[in-house]
Amino acid sequence: MTKTAQHPSGTITTGPHSTSQHGTGPDDTGKASGHHHAKRSFPDFILWSIAVLACLWIALCTSVGPIYRADGSIADYSWGNALILIVSFAVCFTCIIVLYRWSQHAGQARMQADGSLTAPAGACSAVRKWLRRGDRPGGKLEGFRHTVIRCTDRWWKVAIILLVGWLWAYVSLLVAFGADIHSQINEFNLWWANLQGISLPYKDGFTQMDVYPTAHYLWPDSPTYLTNQHNIVLTMLYGGVVAVFRALTGSDDAGLVALAGVQLVFAAFCCSVTADRFFTFGKPQRISARDDGSLQTGSRAGAFARLAVLACFLLSPLAIFSTISLTKSPLFAFAFVWWLGIWYQLLQGRRERDKGGTPASLVIAMTVATVVMLLSVKYALYIVAVQIVLALITDRRRWRVYVISLLIPLIAFEAMITVLVGTGTIINGDPIESKGIQLQQIARVAQRNPQGIPEEARKALDPIVDLDAMGREYFPNDADRVKSSGTAGKVTTYRWRTVTAEDMTRFNGAWLQIGLRNPVLYLDAFLAKTYGYFDVTDPPYVSMGYYVNNDYVQVSSTWIKNWAHGWRNTVAQSARNWGNTPVVGVVTHGNFWVVLTLLLLGAQLVLKRWRSLAYQFPLLLLMGVMIIAPANNFERHMLPVAFSFAFIALAFWHESRVQGNQVPEKPHGDKLMA
Repeated sequence: MTKTAQHPSGTITTGPHSTSQHGTGPDDTGKASGHHHAKRSFPDFILWSIAVLACLWIALCTSVGPIYRADGSIADYSWGNALILIVSFAVCFTCIIVLYRWSQHAGQARMQADGSLTAPAGACSAVRKWLRRGDRPGGKLEGFRHTVIRCTDRWWKVAIILLVGWLWAYVSLLVAFGADIHSQINEFNLWWANLQGISLPYKDGFTQMDVYPTAHYLWPDSPTYLTNQHNIVLTMLYGGVVAVFRALTGSDDAGLVALAGVQLVFAAFCCSVTADRFFTFGKPQRISARDDGSLQTGSRAGAFARLAVLACFLLSPLAIFSTISLTKSPLFAFAFVWWLGIWYQLLQGRRERDKGGTPASLVIAMTVATVVMLLSVKYALYIVAVQIVLALITDRRRWRVYVISLLIPLIAFEAMITVLVGTGTIINGDPIESKGIQLQQIARVAQRNPQGIPEEARKALDPIVDLDAMGREYFPNDADRVKSSGTAGKVTTYRWRTVTAEDMTRFNGAWLQIGLRNPVLYLDAFLAKTYGYFDVTDPPYVSMGYYVNNDYVQVSSTWIKNWAHGWRNTVAQSARNWGNTPVVGVVTHGNFWVVLTLLLLGAQLVLKRWRSLAYQFPLLLLMGVMIIAPANNFERHMLPVAFSFAFIALAFWHESRVQGNQVPEKPHGDKLMA
């Protein structure tokens, strides 16, 4: 028996042989239009192959986790590890298939739920009616939904909710920090003292620049105490604010607390404006009331989705601790979330703005967000550069917007750094910082097979590093130990005082020579330093809780250490206890959200949602940053991905409901790929 129903896009017939207007109805999900299927079979195979590789990578990292936590080798890989790999891959790939199939059917299900199509009779229909009893005007569920949506229908309302929800952390913990901000403050202090004519050691004595360390061949002849090891603008900002408060109060602590307060407000702003954009699916509009008292919300997220997003930020230790943690990664993460929301609104409202142009407020917002990202972390340069290329390929009509908001800030920032380094105003960052994986690989060989280092490679590396010291200091989770990062009493592994630029040109060749002799050890070093970012069973090497109660906060500070000292320990320990709880603890770990994000990106890929991938691609680049980061499973490197997941998941749900039964557009000319 065939039934017909009216739908805004035309009459749709439902029945055993029916198809939707777009040719991909519920009966032909896996076989949409034979000729389309034939034409797209090879591209589909490529896309699914990439998704399979992503699942295999997650499964591999999960399966080797037990090996490297026991300080073993890939040579110890057993049938037990293979079983973990198979199960992990099955779980991951099943997730992508479920997302894919659900998305294919979601549009049809939405029409059925709206009454546009006749829903199937039976138990499902009965359950649906039961769930909707409280959803009628005047019902309890409707009243609750009304309240939630009303309380979150403006960005400033969301900001107030977040600020109130986070206030306990700021009031009771004040601030969280580690070694980085102390280094930045010390750099500023030395620079200021040098300006006052105070005689300070430079190359003839140990100073702040030797802590990282930064090779002396990079230091200009004229003494300068500022570096781009940490972003120079952030160094000047942190150092300057703390210096002002030190002059007023006699210690650095008040300045640190003030900076934490500013970051808390910035975090609330970034998360709230982004939430507002995703709650309205990139097309902000006012909520109006119907005559019967119910809400007319248009295309807006429901109460449950809004509560879920808020819960991700109000309950997660990752987010709570990040709001007051004065290290560069949280600042970048919140700016990135702001940036992501702007991209979403730009691409979602593309068709509407083709006639009227892009609002100036959106261009200004993207420009400011880009600048904050560039000023926070050095790798933002690559994120922005790649996104410029992607934007100009996928949305050429708006090239002026991207030139103003992305290209000009990028060029201006790089020009500023080049001028400051060229004039000897600051010391450039040491290139050894980008060689963490290579250093770990060389150090592992030096520790476990020193006789496997070719003599030629040993001679080439001798002016750069002390191979014997590297072997002694090698630690699989952290490359800082083999590049001499630490206190003045550290073991010298990197010969930063005497190495030259010419010596460094021989580094890569020597590294390759050693690797050809020791491929298994090189693979071990690589996996041991990276697997934790994609293994949800691996506890964090350094969690965000570290910044709450380390010795810099609890011992070395002036008066912060006396402010709720025991409570600070209790909060950090409670977060650790939650994280160590089987199953439920994984939601507190950054790698859980990284894995979910990678799987969601895989689903977007096989669904050919190019517009979504256009603004979500930076998340994949950030996963690359994690891999080359100095340490394994370092939670602060995962923050931008963890904070973005709730938003992109909401966007995925909406796009599936709206376009789940439509054939994706092909890129053509200046049109953005849909």
